[in-house]
Amino acid sequence: MVTTRSSAPSARRTPDGGPFDRLARTVATTGWIAVAAAVAVAVVAPDAAAAAMFVPLLIGIVLFGLPHGALDHVVPARVGFAWGRTPVGVTVFLGAYLALAVATLAAWTVAPAATFAAFLVATVAHWGQGDLRFLQLHLGRRALGLADALATGGLRGALPVALPVLAYPDVVASLMGHAATAVGAGGALPDPAAAPVQLATAAFLAVAGAGWVATLRRAWATRAGVTLDVAEVALLVATFLLVPPYLAIGVYFLFWHALRHLVRLLVLRPRERRDVAQGRTVRGWGRLARDLVPMTVLAILVLVGLWAWAAPRLDGVEGYVATYLVWISALTMPHMAVVAAMDVAPDAARPVRA
Repeated sequence: MVTTRSSAPSARRTPDGGPFDRLARTVATTGWIAVAAAVAVAVVAPDAAAAAMFVPLLIGIVLFGLPHGALDHVVPARVGFAWGRTPVGVTVFLGAYLALAVATLAAWTVAPAATFAAFLVATVAHWGQGDLRFLQLHLGRRALGLADALATGGLRGALPVALPVLAYPDVVASLMGHAATAVGAGGALPDPAAAPVQLATAAFLAVAGAGWVATLRRAWATRAGVTLDVAEVALLVATFLLVPPYLAIGVYFLFWHALRHLVRLLVLRPRERRDVAQGRTVRGWGRLARDLVPMTVLAILVLVGLWAWAAPRLDGVEGYVATYLVWISALTMPHMAVVAAMDVAPDAARPVRA
């Protein structure tokens, strides 16, 4: 799920208030404010939260959702894999990437229940990996080994997935049904409210949570770090228990997960690291945005094609969102492999410095 190399300088250092740490704090704070605002709206104005529940997801298609994976084709080269700089290596990589995406789309049409379950498991692993690695690279959390990585990453990734299954199984069932209908798949679908599903989900959260608590103090050099970790987990729990699921996932995906990955992409190249170090962060973001445009546009065009193909079967906005989920799942499978490779790449242990 995540790298466990405790020797990595970037994974063990304490934030020193420099430009990279300020950038990371800004990105993290953006996520905190966004999910806290969603919780506040859901509690104070539940009707408004229900009316706007699809907005972040739909905005996120263009803003951060699809773009955050739009550099996957150049990531291997930028993190130090020599094969990522050769025509043969890039061709093989792109072929494998596309093959896995197409295979996932095909799997939806023949086995939607199994594919949906596999996507949820992959999402737990990917979101947990991304969150934990961001804490290690940018906020000073220590890498303590495999057990801690599985527990902490598992908990961080499971909160956005498992809590809706426990608290809103009817919404999860509806999403699964809309996704199966969108791809024209038939057959019975499992019930997320069934006792075995609920018990297994709760047990996973309990085990991961216990492992996270057991290593919490050793994972941070300061009490402030412990407080930050606990506060983030508490905020995520509140978000996915109190906010309507589509709104919660949309805000989290847009302002938390995708944005944290984008800041990792921003500091991959020396030129962008120099910009950040010299206070020219806006210029670095501008170049990154320019780099993201081509593949984002291509991904959006494919999504529009999927919508057009599925349109006769779609029922309302939820149907279109479910089709987006199908496309996101197809991209997530190869994307999570790319992100995992980032953590074991030759340059993965490089401190985030100019």
